[in-house]
Amino acid sequence: MEMDIYMRRRLVALGGLVAFFIIFVLLVKSCGGDDEPAPQEPTGATGEGGAAPLTTQDFTAQADQICATANAAVGAIDPESPTAVREEYQITSDELTSLQQLQVDDDSPLLRRFFAELETVVASLRDKQRAVQSGDTVADGEAQAALDTAEAEARDLGSRYGFRECGQFLDAGEQPNGGGGAAATGTEPGTVPTEPVVPTETTPVAPTDTGAAPTETPAAPPEDSGGGISP
Repeated sequence: MEMDIYMRRRLVALGGLVAFFIIFVLLVKSCGGDDEPAPQEPTGATGEGGAAPLTTQDFTAQADQICATANAAVGAIDPESPTAVREEYQITSDELTSLQQLQVDDDSPLLRRFFAELETVVASLRDKQRAVQSGDTVADGEAQAALDTAEAEARDLGSRYGFRECGQFLDAGEQPNGGGGAAATGTEPGTVPTEPVVPTETTPVAPTDTGAAPTETPAAPPEDSGGGISP
């Protein structure tokens, strides 16, 4: 008899616990329904929030604005600064990231190759920075050679695609309008420009003065009608 009472009490207590748990779950669901985040539209080739991609013309214009700003920033770097390579790497890396964020309705092989070469430019600048920091001249030279090749390829691909600024890399200290650096001398990056030849100024030689007056032939006196010479 005592055992039955004990079991009934346990069943009652267990039933109350289950009921309390069910009520608690229902309360949590009813209170948390309003806090669920709203579904977000997927992003992809159409851009942020489903925006339409840029036309090729608009993409080229916006990309050139990004590249022009990056080129000017690189040109403003002091080439003698110990952090010049690191600054150029950071600027070019940010330039690549900004270009990749542009959504364009174009999947042409030419554009993909341009981006691939620009990525190689960034990677070469990173390797050059590490070589400069470690004092490894061999690695520095290899990175510079890879950088020159990638810049030349990106310059050609960018011009063929229609860019005016993207791919037109500047050296540290070079002005966008050609005031110094490789663009001003018409040489490829990494080459030593030839000094212009200054024409030699010669002093004109004055004619030699002999001191002799020019000889004049005297005119013959008029003849007199009388056959003599007029006084």
